Amino acid sequence: MAMSRAIRSTVLGALIAVAALGMTITAASAQEAIQPNQHFIGLVNGSNVDPVVSTVCPGPASLGRTGPVAGGQTMSVAHVANGPGYTGPLSQVYAWFDQDSSGPRPNMLKFTEYGVPQAIPTAVRVPCDGTGQAQFSPCPYLAPCVYGFTPDLVKVRFVNIAV
Repeated sequence: MAMSRAIRSTVLGALIAVAALGMTITAASAQEAIQPNQHFIGLVNGSNVDPVVSTVCPGPASLGRTGPVAGGQTMSVAHVANGPGYTGPLSQVYAWFDQDSSGPRPNMLKFTEYGVPQAIPTAVRVPCDGTGQAQFSPCPYLAPCVYGFTPDLVKVRFVNIAV
């Protein structure tokens, strides 16, 4: 009974957050193909409102330190009626965490269907603590691309669980 109440509370909270942002998630079922000219939102660990990404950075904390993400975390894409992301003429969405451009190219996930979470690779290096941004874009990182798409930028909070 308590578990059922907790699940209902979580679902209700997510719906309230979506409504507060003025977005409506369509009845897109899992595995619905991403199509051109659709609005979308990116989700990190099931949320686009200040999601937490756990990191594993043992040892003393220091400013600017990066480390790997903890396993078991996901990114996904949801189809919405009027969200910040827009596919334009494209039929996919890539996702990655923004990082210093002097570093290696970020690990990207490629989505071709809505509602299908993918695991964030544990090789991804992000700040051990603090804030950052996940980018959900129909075009890959720094690749030449077509005109007419809009990325969804999701602010995230990194929390080191190894201290």
